[in-house]
Amino acid sequence: MATARALLGGPPEVDRPVVCHGDACVPNTLIDAGGSFAGHVDLGSLGVADRWADLAVAAWSMEWNFGPGYDGLVYEGYGVTPDPVRIAYRLLWDLS
Repeated sequence: MATARALLGGPPEVDRPVVCHGDACVPNTLIDAGGSFAGHVDLGSLGVADRWADLAVAAWSMEWNFGPGYDGLVYEGYGVTPDPVRIAYRLLWDLS
């Protein structure tokens, strides 16, 4: 993982600006009885950011809540390869 010092300079460029949840963790994602997405809660940090700001935290939360190996499901679901530089967004989330 990239160091905090490397992240302070930011990723080389924004990968793709999107509407970000701001706290895309497992407890803030609602799933219905059939296992499908039902909604998000805790939208106080909603805004526009690099998609990795949410992807990195969502993957981290999967691992935190369900154990090692589940983080890859987030990246697979979004069709992206884990980017170690952008995954370092976790450091900013963790500091807040």
